[in-house]
Amino acid sequence: MKKYIFSRKAILLASITCLLLPLNSCDKDLDVTPYSYFTTANFFSNVDEAYMATLGVYESMSSMDAYGWNISLIFDADTDIQQISGTGPDDWRTIPHYQGISQTNALYNSWSKLYEGVDRANVVIERIPKMDLYTGGTQSQKDQLNRMIGEAKFLRGFYYSELVRLWGDVPFKTKSSQSGDNLKGALVDRYEIYAQIIKDMQEAALLLPEQTPTDERINKWAAKSMLARVALFAGGFSLSADGNMKRPANYKEYYKLAQKEINDVMAQNPYKLNPSYSKVFKNQCQHVLEPTENIFQVAFYNPSGNIGNASWVGNFNGPATASGVYPSNTARCLVPKPFYTSFNDADQRRDFSIATYSINNLGNKLPLLTTRQDESWTVGKWSREYQTNAVAERVYTHINWVVMRYSDLLLMRAEVENELNEGPNAIAYDAINQVRKRGFGADIQGSRIAIDLKTKGTGYTSAATVVINITGGGGTDASAAVITLASGGINTIGMLRSGDGYTSAPTVTITSTDGKGTGATATARLLTKPTTAEMSLPTGLSKDDFLKALQQERAWELSGEGIRRADLIRWGILATKLNETNTAVKLIRSNYFFPCITNFVAGKHELYPYPQNETDVNKSITRQNPKY
Repeated sequence: MKKYIFSRKAILLASITCLLLPLNSCDKDLDVTPYSYFTTANFFSNVDEAYMATLGVYESMSSMDAYGWNISLIFDADTDIQQISGTGPDDWRTIPHYQGISQTNALYNSWSKLYEGVDRANVVIERIPKMDLYTGGTQSQKDQLNRMIGEAKFLRGFYYSELVRLWGDVPFKTKSSQSGDNLKGALVDRYEIYAQIIKDMQEAALLLPEQTPTDERINKWAAKSMLARVALFAGGFSLSADGNMKRPANYKEYYKLAQKEINDVMAQNPYKLNPSYSKVFKNQCQHVLEPTENIFQVAFYNPSGNIGNASWVGNFNGPATASGVYPSNTARCLVPKPFYTSFNDADQRRDFSIATYSINNLGNKLPLLTTRQDESWTVGKWSREYQTNAVAERVYTHINWVVMRYSDLLLMRAEVENELNEGPNAIAYDAINQVRKRGFGADIQGSRIAIDLKTKGTGYTSAATVVINITGGGGTDASAAVITLASGGINTIGMLRSGDGYTSAPTVTITSTDGKGTGATATARLLTKPTTAEMSLPTGLSKDDFLKALQQERAWELSGEGIRRADLIRWGILATKLNETNTAVKLIRSNYFFPCITNFVAGKHELYPYPQNETDVNKSITRQNPKY
C-alpha cells in the first residue's frame, strides 16, 4: 500500500502554511495556533517546518479545483475519444462542451489554485536559503533542505506550465506575495515563461534525489521526464493573441531539449512497463504505489469521505454503477463509439479502457450493446469493482491522479526521434513498439478468451437477470453477458472483456438472479495470441505517417488520463479531430450525442478565457483571449 505523502496531520499542517501566503489564503481558517506565529519571519526555523511548507506546495494540486476533478477530468473533454454526458448549465458540462465563458466559476477556481501553488513555491524557494540550518546544519539537514528547494522549483515550473497550457500568456511572478505588493501583474509572453519553467525544472533536477521514491514526492528522473513534456508543449502549436494557431520558429530546439532529457532518463533506466496494462490501474485504485510505471502523480488522501484532499477519480469517470455491492458512480465520462472501433480486436487495452456495460446493485455487469446504448459507454480504467470500496471512498476517493506514466515517456521519445530525424529511426520504432506489445499482452503468459453459446435453455425472463460466470483458466478480467432472449431461451451473448493471461479454457456457468430459467450452457475457448510482427507498427513509414500512428497510439494508451485535448492542441489538430469524430458518429445515427461540435470555434477554444473575477480587479490584464 502506498506511503501517503499526506496524512491527517500532514493535511492539517500543510494547510496551516496557507497562513504564510497573503495572495491566496485558505478557504477555512484553522484554529490551531495564533496566526501571528505562522509568519515567514519566524516560521522556517527547522527542517520539519520547511517540510510542512513544501507539503503546502504539493497540496495545491490535491483538490477538486485542480487534479481531483477540474483539470484532470473536466478540462480534458470533449475530444475524439471522450466527452462529458448531457447538457446543462453546470460548469462541469459547459466547459467541456466549449460553452465556458469568463464568468465560469470553475475556470477561476482552477486559475486561483494554480497561482496558489506558484506563490507557495515562491515562499519555500525564498525562505529555505535564509534558514540557519541551510548553511550551518548537518549534512543530512542540508540535503533535506536542498531537496525541498528542488521540489518547490519543480512545482513552480509545473504550475506555470499548466497555466500557460490552459490560458496562454498569463501574469508571471517569481517572488512571493508580501503585504503592500502590487499583485496585479500584466500578461507575460508564454515563451518568456517557458524559459523560466525550463530553468526551474533543470535546477530542480540537480537538487532532487535519484532514488526511486517511496511516496508521491518528485525525484530527479520524474523532473526530467516532465521537463521533456514541457518542451514538447513549448515547441508545439498554441493559440496566439492574434487568433492564429502557431508554433515557434525555433520549435525544433525544444524538441532537442526534450530528446536530451529523455535520453538522460533512459540512460539510467529507472522505469519499466508493468507487463499487465490492467494491473497498472488496479494498483492505482488499490493505492498501491508503482513508481517504476507512474512517473509523476498527484497524491490524494481523504480520511473521512468528505474532507481532506478529495478526488472524484473513480466516481465521475467510471462505469455507471448502482449502489449495492459497490458504491454508486456518476459515470459522466463517455467514450464515443468510433474510438472503440478504432482498436485492433486483440488489443487488450480496448475492453479494459472502455466500459460497454453498467454494473447493477448485485455487482453484475449489464451490457450496453443494443439500440442507442452505445452512446452510454464510459471510461473503464478506474471502475468501482477495482477499488477498496472503503467507507471513506464511497463518494470521494483518494485514488492518485497520475500525471505521467512511463508509456507516455516512451511515446514522447518516439515522437521526438521522428521529428528530429525527419522520419522514424530504430529508437522511435522500439519505443512505440514497447507500448504496443504491452497493450497486446506480449509479456503475459496465456491469452484472451471468447465465449460460445451452446444450449439456449428455457424459462429465462430477462436478459438483465442472467449472469455468465467465468472461473479458472489462470487468467483475469474476462466478462460476458446475455444481450437478448428469444422464447425464454438465451438468444445472443456478447463479450464485454476478453481478459488476459488464460492458459487453459475457463469454466463457464450460467445462472439467473431471479431463480428463473434453466439449461443454458456455454463454453470458453482460447484466442490465438498475435505474433510479434502483428503487434508491432509496420516498418518503412514516412515521417507524417509515423506521426499519425503515434497520435493514434497515444489515444489508445492514454485514453481518459487527462492529456488528449492538450495533445490535439499542441499538434494543431483539435478542430480536425472533432470534425472527424462528428462525421463518424453521425454515420452511426444522425442524432448521436456529440454536442461539442455545435459549440466549438477554431481559433478560440484552444485556450480558456481569463476569468472575469481576475480581470475585474487586475486591470493590468488589458485584453481577453481571442474571440471571448
